[in-house]
Parts: sequence; C-alpha cells; structure tokens
Amino acid sequence: MIILDTNVVSEPMKPTGNDQVLKWLDQQLAETLFLTSTSLAELLVGIEILPDGKRKMGLDGALTQLVSRLFASRILAFDKAAAENYAPLISRARSAGYSIAVADGQIAAIAATHGFAVATRDTAPFVAAGISTINPWKEG
Repeated sequence: MIILDTNVVSEPMKPTGNDQVLKWLDQQLAETLFLTSTSLAELLVGIEILPDGKRKMGLDGALTQLVSRLFASRILAFDKAAAENYAPLISRARSAGYSIAVADGQIAAIAATHGFAVATRDTAPFVAAGISTINPWKEG
C-alpha cells in the first residue's frame, strides 16, 4: 500500500504533468493508493489562495473529481495513533540531521501507523524518519 504525497497527487492536475509520474500512477492499482487528510488540506489551501478565475475553478473541479473518483474511501486521517507515532519519527529524523516540516511529519506518522510506503519526490525527510519511499520521478 502506498500513500501519495502532495507533490504526487498534484501532478495529474497540472496542464503538463511529468510524464514519468503519470506513467507510474497509471501502472498502480487504484485500490493500493491512499491520500492523507494532511495532503488533502495542503491541496485545498493551494486552491483556496488562488485568485478567483478559470484556473482556480478548474483545479477545484479536478481535485473534487480526483478525490471522489480515486480516493473516496481511502483518505487516511492524522488520528491518535498517528499522533503517537509523530514524536518518535521527528526525533529520529532530527537525529539524522533532518528537519521535517509538520505536514511531512504527519504524513510520515500516518504511513508508519498503517505500515505503508510514501510516494514522493522529496524522499530524504521520509527516509530519515524511517519510512519506505518511492520516487515516481525516478521509477516511471
């Protein structure tokens, strides 16, 4: 099972998404891919802060479709179990010399809670936290 980081989820919504990432996504079984509530929040904020117009409406529609079509029942929350995993992961990463952003730390904690890998372009903080990673920019 694979959690898609925000940078992977946003790639299909770009007018010229990275071909390698799109190919990698097409090769995955949909039921093995998960989104976190943290990534969903990041995507929603990114759309919300755009000026009103066609681009904002288009991205809002694309995200709504993507979430309902692909992730309807596979959105993982940063819950109590993930919160309990968060501190040790952040500590492990800091011991390895990495400072992890709160959002990445939450995604890593959710992945640890469920025993899932994270697909992301920015693998270093997740690896430092002890999370298995996949880089679709290199895997495609």
